[in-house]
Amino acid sequence: MWRLIRIALLSLSFLLLLLLAFYFWGSSSNYDALNYNTIHDYIEKEEAEVADTFTVVTYNIGYLSGMNNNISVRPDRDLCEKNLQDISDVFKKLHPTFIGFQEIDFFSKRSFFNNQMDSIATNAKFEFGAVAINWDKKYVPFPYWPPVVHFGRMLSGQSLLSRFPVTLNRRIVLPKPPSNPFYYNAFYPDRLIQITEVDIYGRSLLIFNVHLEAFDKEAREQQAEILASHIREYVDQYPLIVIGDFNCRPPFNEISYNSEKTIRTILGISGMVTAVNEEVYMEDPKRYLTFSSDKPYEKLDYIFYNTRFITKLEVRTLHEAGIASDHLPVYMKFILNDGHRTFEE
Repeated sequence: MWRLIRIALLSLSFLLLLLLAFYFWGSSSNYDALNYNTIHDYIEKEEAEVADTFTVVTYNIGYLSGMNNNISVRPDRDLCEKNLQDISDVFKKLHPTFIGFQEIDFFSKRSFFNNQMDSIATNAKFEFGAVAINWDKKYVPFPYWPPVVHFGRMLSGQSLLSRFPVTLNRRIVLPKPPSNPFYYNAFYPDRLIQITEVDIYGRSLLIFNVHLEAFDKEAREQQAEILASHIREYVDQYPLIVIGDFNCRPPFNEISYNSEKTIRTILGISGMVTAVNEEVYMEDPKRYLTFSSDKPYEKLDYIFYNTRFITKLEVRTLHEAGIASDHLPVYMKFILNDGHRTFEE
C-alpha cells in the first residue's frame, strides 16, 4: 500500500516539475527585448512624394487567419498565403499613406513563420515601417485543445507602414487585467500604445496605434485612461491621429453609452474627435461596423484625430478587405491644417 502511495507521489511530483519547467520555458521570450520597437526602411524613395491629402488605415489583421482567429482550428498555409496576397493587392491598389496593424505576425508558428509586415510592405511598395512587439513566447498553448492547434512559438504585435520617413517609435506597455491568474498573464499578450512620429515635408505627424484589452472591461477602461494621459501630452501641439482596435462599441446610443466609458474617455479630451462621429454613424450604422468581417454586427475599430491640426475629408469601412481577417479595416482621408510644427521647434 505504502509503495503504491510513494509511486503516486513521485509521479505527481514529476508531473508538477514538468508543468513548472514548461511554464518557465513556454512563457519565456525568443527575441531581444531591445528590438521590441524598431524602425525599418524598405525601399529608397526616388523622389519626394508630393501630396496635400493623406490617408490612414487601421486594421486588426488577425494574423490573416480569416474567420479562424482564436478558434480550435489548425491554420491552413494556403489560406494564410492567399489572404496575405489579397490584402497586399488591396493596399497596393488603394495606396494609403499610412497603415496601422494590430495582431500582425513577424515570426510565428501559427502563420508559418512569415513576416507579414515585410511581405505587405514589399508587395504594396511602402518605403518605411515601425514595429512594436507585444507577444513574444517560446510556446503559447492556445487554443487549449487539441494540442495540434496550439499557436506554439509566437512573435507578434503592432506595426505602422508609412510612405514618409519614420523618425520616432515608442512602445508603451499597458497593465494586464489583475483579475487574470498569474500563470495566464505569463502567456498573455501585452496591450500596447505604439507612438510613431513621421516626417511630412519637414513637419511632424504623430500616430498612436493601440490595441486595448478585449475581455476585461475594468482593465480596458484603465488602459483608456492611460492612453488619454499620453494624448493630452501632444494634443495641443502636434497633429495627432489615434487608431486601433479598442474592443468596445461606440457610445452613440443609450445602451452602449451606459455600458462603459472607454470611447468616452478619448472623446472627453478637448480637440479630439472620432472619424465616424455620432451624426455619421447614426445615419447608417451598418456601413461602419467592423466585426466580424463575414457578418458585421459591431464597431470595435476607430480613428480619432485632433481638429486643430487635421481636417477629415472622408471615412469608410474597407469592405473590399473581405474576410482575410475577422475585422474590417477603417480608412480616413485627411489634410493637415496650417500651424503645426516639429518636435525640434
